[in-house]
Amino acid sequence: MGRTITIGNRKGGSGKTTTSVNLAAALAHKGRRVLLIDADPQGHSTLSLGAHPRAGWKTLADTLLDGVAMEETVIPTYLPTFDLIPGGSRLATYERDHATDSSARTKLSEHLDRIRERYDYVLIDTPPTLALMTICSLIAGAEVIVPMQTHFLAMEGLAEIIRVIAGIDAYYQRAVRLLGIVPTFFQANARLTRAVIRQIADRLGPDAILHPVRINVALAEAPSHGMTIYQYQPRSNGAYDYLHLANQVESR
Repeated sequence: MGRTITIGNRKGGSGKTTTSVNLAAALAHKGRRVLLIDADPQGHSTLSLGAHPRAGWKTLADTLLDGVAMEETVIPTYLPTFDLIPGGSRLATYERDHATDSSARTKLSEHLDRIRERYDYVLIDTPPTLALMTICSLIAGAEVIVPMQTHFLAMEGLAEIIRVIAGIDAYYQRAVRLLGIVPTFFQANARLTRAVIRQIADRLGPDAILHPVRINVALAEAPSHGMTIYQYQPRSNGAYDYLHLANQVESR
């Protein structure tokens, strides 16, 4: 069985979806079998890969709300080793109707157990909240990557998701490991960037800092074309940074 990695941060604009899509793509370009699950009601990972709803379209919500087998929701992407389970607005219905249902929190993990062995990596993109879909995704994953901008207000979101991980360990007996922090919109020469990274390293250890992703216009442009960075500008800094991150994830 491969690895399941949840990409999470309750703060919006952290580069979470960009990291989910392009880390998944980088691993797939390395020949790994990868499944990306879009657990966000906004469906931004789905849109970033150029997937648009059509007749007969099944999404993650169909599994969680209607019991559709998860394998029926899987769609291919531009690479034969890279699959997607689309997200979408019906996930908000699941969050609203099952917010107080404790059994709903493990349903994603239970469905995912049936297809995990098909993939080397399952990556889960989460909403920018700590509501039900994020909790479901953290329980379903064994490892967590937190993309975050390097400013001090982002530290609060990091501390909160670490507390949630600890709670999942305690209440659900799920061994969830913080794989690392990905500094996004990275500017190596900025004094604030260095200060925030130093503070994270002091609190969590230097190994907690994963390869940073530099500010790169191509990363912002690629989703509007329904492309990963490897389709849009494969020789850009963004493509290099996510490939380096994929190598680092594999080495851990």
